[in-house]
This record gives sequence, structure tokens and C-alpha cells, in this order.
Amino acid sequence: MSEAATSERPAAAARTSSAPLAILVAAGLTLLVLVVLLPNLWYGLHDISDIGVYHGYAERIAAGESPFTPSFTVEYPPLAVPLFRLPGHTADRDAYTHWFTLLMGAFTVATAAVTALAACRLWPRGGRAYVAAVLFPVGVALTGAIIVNRYDVVVALLIAVFLLCLTGRWYTAAGFVLGMGFALKITPVALLPLVLILAGPPRRWLWPLIAFAAAAAAPFLPYVFTSWEGIWYVFQYHLERPLQIESVLGTPLLFGELTGVIQATWGHSHGSHSLVAPGVGPLADLSGGFTLLAVAAVYYLAWQRRARLSASLPDQALTVLALILALMTFGKVLSPQYFIWTLPAWALVAARDKWVALLGGLALLLTQVEFPALYWRLLDMSPETLAVVVARNALLLGLFLFTLWRLWRLPAASALYSAPTRHHDERRAP
Repeated sequence: MSEAATSERPAAAARTSSAPLAILVAAGLTLLVLVVLLPNLWYGLHDISDIGVYHGYAERIAAGESPFTPSFTVEYPPLAVPLFRLPGHTADRDAYTHWFTLLMGAFTVATAAVTALAACRLWPRGGRAYVAAVLFPVGVALTGAIIVNRYDVVVALLIAVFLLCLTGRWYTAAGFVLGMGFALKITPVALLPLVLILAGPPRRWLWPLIAFAAAAAAPFLPYVFTSWEGIWYVFQYHLERPLQIESVLGTPLLFGELTGVIQATWGHSHGSHSLVAPGVGPLADLSGGFTLLAVAAVYYLAWQRRARLSASLPDQALTVLALILALMTFGKVLSPQYFIWTLPAWALVAARDKWVALLGGLALLLTQVEFPALYWRLLDMSPETLAVVVARNALLLGLFLFTLWRLWRLPAASALYSAPTRHHDERRAP
């Protein structure tokens, strides 16, 4: 090899990642997926959409009704309501659908841009940031048209901003973003303890907690004083939901139906289809405990490895992904749109872990294969559709366990404390 070639290799390896270029790549490819791919899939762009529900809320508010009252209950948290009103055109359902789709597409592109920027902060040198910038639009393609049929991509945008805050150690801002997430979809509150772990001693927790509380409470306050029952309904609705047919906890029952061991069917409750089969009640009751245990397991490992997480920004993204997966894997409800939440963290982690890329990508693809095109066949307990859902849920469980294992393999605090002396000696050795 020539002397010039050997001298160029370190320079290439040390080349600084260009944030504008990474953002352009991520946003441009995402826009291409939205404009070219999603309208030309094997199913319709708006098959089995929640846009009609959102339009119904917006139409009633435009007519002068007040949401979050006993006569106008809303199952979504208050920060979602402005999103429902944003497209306008409440008198024209088709126009509302068009503008809502464009709005969610814009949020998707924004999420791609923020994810790419976070990747550049994780890896300021080399090409890994560009890998993450490409993986995000790949994830959007694997997710499919549901990304413009639900408002969950706004949750994904907040998670991407949260990850960006972690890369800058802006823990107060991170708490504020999670507060907005709570007021938008409740579940992002599960990420708050990670902010406190990374912030350090309890004396540094005050401002992140104040920021979270302010952002979380502000959208609720106008309604709390007018109708407490209307606000409580948001939480009551989700606490009372039965075990959904696509949930991971229901997978053994679906497998039993697939193999002829048991009989399973479905019911309709709380806006989705629930699983009806022997043993479904106890599984639904246990889901809260399983979710708490899964989240606690992630936080136990994060606490034990807090020094490593504080020093290694990419491992923070791994922890965020593990927490989101814990919520999805053991919850009573696993709607296909929940997979949208994973896209920013998945793109960042998959950029350096091919197994996370593979397992997560397959889980996204199988979700799109099942929903919406095969969903009605799932309700008919079609064997091939049952097999797809069982395989997807097994992949999701495997992905969660794999991220947990990756966290477990990170050096604990005691190993890190002894490392500097050894590394210092190695650097000084000839």
C-alpha cells in the first residue's frame, strides 16, 4: 500500500460529520418515502385511519362545545387537542384528511431532521451519523402509511428532541420535553427517571422536575378547574382498557388458536378490538405489574451503569429504546402506531448495532404487513395473519430482551472506576 494511502486513512476516519448534510439526507429521503412510496403501497393511504376520530373532535370544538366535560369526553390528553384542530377545514372531511396527512408528513420530516442532528452529536466524526440519517427514512418506509394516519409521529418528534437534549446534557430542557410528552400521550413520563440518573446527585434534580411539572400540568389546568371528571376520564379510559388483540401478552392465546389448542375470538371496547379467550382476564390484570417490572429492570441496569451512561452518549439512546420497548412489550394495548415511537432511538442504536437494526426492522415490517391490509383477517383468526402477529410479537419481545442484554453487558460503575489507571498505563506503554 502506498504511503499516501496510509496517511489518508486516519484523516478520513477523523473527518467531522456535517450536520447540515446529515439533516439533508434524513429529511430528503424521508420526504421521498412520504411522497413516492406511501401512496403506492399494496393498501390504501388512509385504510383504517384515526383521522375520522380526530375530525369528529375538531368539528365539535369548532361548533362551540368544550372538551373534557361529562358531555364531551376525550380519551386523549389535552395537548393532543390543538393538533386535532390544526388542520382546520372541519366542515369538509376530505379537506381535513388532506391537511392532517400533510401536517403529519411535516412532523415526520422534522423528526428525521432532529434525529440526524442528534446522530451528529453522538458521532461528531466518521460516517455513523450518516448511517443513522439513512436508517430513519428506512424505518418510516418499514412502518408504512400509519405514520400519517395517527398523531403518534408528534410523540416520536418529542422523543427525538429529548434524545437531542441528552446529547447536550440539557437536562432541564429534557424534563420540559417529557412534560409535553405526558400532556400529549402520557407514556413519555416513563423516561423521566433517566433524566434524573444522568443529571447526577439529587441536588441537580430540582430544575428538571420543575420543568417537567410545568410542561405536564399547563395543558391540563384549564380543564381541571372546569371539569375534573373530564380530565380523570383520560386516565380512567386507558386504565380500564382490556387486553388488545395485538398485544404481546395475548400472543400465547393467539398461538393457541393458531395450533387449535384453544378457541379465541374478539370483542370491541374502548375504541379497539380486544382478545376474548380463556385466561385473558388475568393477563390483562398482570400487564401493569409486568410493565413495571420491565421498566424497573431497565432502570436497575441504568443505575448500576450510570457512570458509563453519563460518559457514553450512544448508550443513552440504547437505554431510551429499551424503555420504550418495555412499555410496548408488556402493556395491555399494543397498537401498530406505537412502533412509530421507536423510530428515532431505533435509528440511532441500529447505526452501530446490526442486530438491533435487523430485529427492529423486521418487527416494523411485519407490523405493516399485518396492519392495515390483513387486520380484518386477523379478526377472522386467519392462520397466516395469526402467524404474522405471533412472529412480530416474538420479535418485539426478543428485541426488548436483546437491548436489556446490551445494557447488562455495559461496564458497571465499579469497573469504570478502576479503568482510568489501567488505560493510563496502557497509553504510556511503548
